Amino acid sequence: MNAQPAGTLDARRPARAPDDDRGAALRDEFLTLASHELKTPLTSLALQVQRMRRMSARRAEELPTWGDSLEVVGRQINRLTRLCDDMLQAMRLRSGELAPERQRVDLGALVREVVAGLAVELRAPSATISVDAPDGTIGCWDREQIGRLVFHLIKNALMFGQGQPISLEVKACAGGARLLVRDRGMGIAEEDQERIFECFERVGHVEHFGGLGLGLYLAREIARSHGGYIAVESSPGRGATFLVELPLEPAPASQARAARASTP
Repeated sequence: MNAQPAGTLDARRPARAPDDDRGAALRDEFLTLASHELKTPLTSLALQVQRMRRMSARRAEELPTWGDSLEVVGRQINRLTRLCDDMLQAMRLRSGELAPERQRVDLGALVREVVAGLAVELRAPSATISVDAPDGTIGCWDREQIGRLVFHLIKNALMFGQGQPISLEVKACAGGARLLVRDRGMGIAEEDQERIFECFERVGHVEHFGGLGLGLYLAREIARSHGGYIAVESSPGRGATFLVELPLEPAPASQARAARASTP
């Protein structure tokens, strides 16, 4: 079996006791049910906001503050909807139910699209994010999943980058594509660099950094599901560089089965 690429984060998990397995199953079931239940009213709210936006556009002179208020509500709905989607994605990945729906995707174009949308959603000044992602790096990937991977890596950089510039780079590598996301923020201690990719894990106190600890877990599992990997290079106070490598084409079925069998 080939050696893992340097810096890959594929640590073996300790065996769980039966009670631990039962607790994990109950937690997964709860999160799946909760995310479904939350999405129902959120979908209804989103439709109402769209209706109110149309009304406010027709009567802008009478309702001058509606537009701003609805913009805030719309952003919060989008945030909650994405959180529900992340919970569902995490549970499906953990159960092996989420296979990539592959199509031809230009990684550079997708990265630029995600950056533009995220800058609006999170009110992040676009000047703080530099992108070197030319067209032409095309692979057979799940567009939605890879977009989610990119989103979470950028969001993580914005959260822990301490307001410093963030840079993204897309380039071809041997047999695949490489994405680099660099921040100049607080950095990550060596002992934390494996666990941050586990489900619900996080670095930093919950009062200062939001989220459920799903973003990097989803990024890692999406990369794995495409036959790729993700790694991080970092040290405290010197920022972090996240590296993703993805093969351009899916591995033959025999290789994919062997890879799954060797994954802890």
